[in-house]
Amino acid sequence: MSFSFLIKDHKSIPGFINQKLLTFFPRAINIEWNKTQNTFEALFYMDEVELIAKLNDKGELIEYKKNIRKNEIPETVRLKTCVHGEIMSAIAIYFGEEEHYEIIIRQKDLVRYLLILDSQGTLLEKRMV
Repeated sequence: MSFSFLIKDHKSIPGFINQKLLTFFPRAINIEWNKTQNTFEALFYMDEVELIAKLNDKGELIEYKKNIRKNEIPETVRLKTCVHGEIMSAIAIYFGEEEHYEIIIRQKDLVRYLLILDSQGTLLEKRMV
């Protein structure tokens, strides 16, 4: 997904959008915004963790992504991931009632892959990165 511009000045974002973000993530700091025609994407930190939240033009939370540590990956997902290689990094993706995990793994030959799994550990996508 591409964005038309990066906004670091919160005054350029409708006040209610920024307020909605802070309602969902009250401890958000260092917020940077991307905007498309109908969505706003905020990159920020909360509790020393990087997050990306996407809101629609009504201020409704569409999805958010959170960097997670290896030990925060659910056991079912981690076990299914480890058969593909060594876990390098992980992001939890929350949208609606669903959770997915975007995991970068490295195989023995040092080739890296991006895996996307659902919360049950079902592999939804695998591609070289």
